[in-house]
Amino acid sequence: MASPFANKGISDSILNKPVEFNEIEQVLIDYAKLIADDASDNLNKINKYGSDTNASGTLQQSINISPVSFMGGNYSIEILMADYYKWVNDGRSPGKRPPVSSIKNWIIKKQLRLDDGGFTKKGYKREGTLLSASKKKVKLGDRKVNILDAVAYKIAAKIGKYGTQPTNFLTDAVNKNKESLYDAMAKALKNDVILMINNSTRVEAK
Repeated sequence: MASPFANKGISDSILNKPVEFNEIEQVLIDYAKLIADDASDNLNKINKYGSDTNASGTLQQSINISPVSFMGGNYSIEILMADYYKWVNDGRSPGKRPPVSSIKNWIIKKQLRLDDGGFTKKGYKREGTLLSASKKKVKLGDRKVNILDAVAYKIAAKIGKYGTQPTNFLTDAVNKNKESLYDAMAKALKNDVILMINNSTRVEAK
C-alpha cells in the first residue's frame, strides 16, 4: 500500500524515524532545577524570618528532580520531595493533628531546651537542658511521661486544633518561573522541529 504522504514528498524512512525533542528535554531539566532551587531558597527565607517549618532541614534536603520521561505522547519531569511538603506549602486545616513522632523528631533536630539554665554571675543566660536529654517527668492526662513526649503531644494537639498557615514555598517558585518556562518551551519546540526537518532525508515532491 502506498504511503499517504508520498504525494507530499516525504519518504516512509523519515516517518518511521523516532522523533527527538532534545531542546524540549533540556528546557524541562533546566527549569525543574530552577524551580527546585527557588523552592529551597524560599524554605531558607521562611526559616530565617521566624518560622520553624524547615527547622530540621529535612524537607529542603529531600528536594530533587526526576529524569525526563516520555509517555502517552507527553514529556514530563517531576520535582520530588518529602510527602509532607503539601502541608508546608498549602497549610494544614484544623481537625487532624500531625503524628506526635514527627513533632518529637522536629524538637530533637531543633534542639529545643528547657528554661532551667539560670544566669551567670554577670547576668548571662545559661543554656537550659535539651528536651531530648531531660529526665524530667510531667503529668499528661492521668499518667506521667517524660517532658519530650509531653511537649511533642501539646504541639501536635495545638496544630490539630488551630491548623497551620500556608507558606507557598513551592507555589511561589512555580509562579515565578512559569511565564519564562512557557516562552522557553515554545522556542525549544520551534528549534527541535527545524532541526528535525533539516536533518531529515527528503525526496522531491512529484
